[in-house]
Amino acid sequence: MPRMKDVLKSYDDIKKESEKPEDDFTTAPRSGSGMSGLDAIRQAIQSKLHQQKAEATQTPPPPATPPATINKIKSVFETKAMPPPRIATQKQDIQPVTIDDEQASTQLYLKLHRSFEKITIDIKNNIPIDPKPLIESIPEFCTSIEQNEYLFLQAIQRKRYVTWVVSHSINVGVFSVKIGLGLKYEKNKLQQLALSAFLHDVGMVNVPNKILFKHGKLSPSEFEVIRQHPIQGYEIVKHLKNDYPYVIDTVYQEHEREDESGYPQGLKGDEIVEFAKVVGIADVFEALVHGRTYREGYITFHAIQKIIENKSKQFNPKIIRGLVNNISMFPIGSYVELSSGEIARVISINKPRPVRPIVEIIEDANRKKLETPLRINLEEEPLLYISKPIIID
Repeated sequence: MPRMKDVLKSYDDIKKESEKPEDDFTTAPRSGSGMSGLDAIRQAIQSKLHQQKAEATQTPPPPATPPATINKIKSVFETKAMPPPRIATQKQDIQPVTIDDEQASTQLYLKLHRSFEKITIDIKNNIPIDPKPLIESIPEFCTSIEQNEYLFLQAIQRKRYVTWVVSHSINVGVFSVKIGLGLKYEKNKLQQLALSAFLHDVGMVNVPNKILFKHGKLSPSEFEVIRQHPIQGYEIVKHLKNDYPYVIDTVYQEHEREDESGYPQGLKGDEIVEFAKVVGIADVFEALVHGRTYREGYITFHAIQKIIENKSKQFNPKIIRGLVNNISMFPIGSYVELSSGEIARVISINKPRPVRPIVEIIEDANRKKLETPLRINLEEEPLLYISKPIIID
């Protein structure tokens, strides 16, 4: 289990350096006696800290660090310090992945796109949708997400293979299953969540592109069209009620919010089914990662930061924990810049310390490519840390 105290500490530190959020991510003011969503998350997590620390100590702890040094390095975004000489780690517990794993994940990702594209065609032709092709791929889909990060990396990339609604729906499926794993969902429940996530936005299929991709603020009438898509989605999937009732509820409620600010019914708290809460936050995460017509998408770390800072009142702390617990801030295969100025690729996650993964340095501080990548376990290098995630095309 990750040490949530460490994760939230990192968020506190970078929050001081964050730019002012855009208008659509403005945080609602606190009430005098109320507790912010972030504070609620902190409180909810406190009861599990002792258990998490016990799990973390099952592996040998790193060498003791003097208090003065600890104060300098306790955040991944504090003032840079030059690291001491280091050697490549020979960590033996790295989960190996193969080219076959990557190819299989890519093929599955594209297969799901094709299956969902057929569903969008049926919707446009007023033909009742058949979810069976999607359902056939879901066991492999969930297993792949649990075993490696390839589908996750596909889902956070900027490229879309077909129309927006198709790629968006498959990506939300990936993120929802990741959150479900963070919530410890058992196999059958995880697969039900996947189908619900795939179909969550079927009501958007007939929304005109001029509204979907409009630059600037929507007019009241245009926004009303968007607000109607959960109702349209319900009409599209209601024939599935007997076999897949959880899909119906998710499609209708995934835009409802904990603080009663959602639509179409203005539900709150326990009035909203949990699948809708999971898919709702996955939907927002997907929009943040991929951007909108008026702004670029955020890197994974900053997308999670945005949700915690500006959307925490709208989402249940339990669901936010599921997001933070299992969606990698620095996913395997992503690139980061270290405090030394070197460029590295993330190759393994340290579960107890997600901000300190195992990396391979591929470029020195002068951007000269290394002939032999240098493997470093950041958990064992206290003065070396990730300064920022980067994108390498």
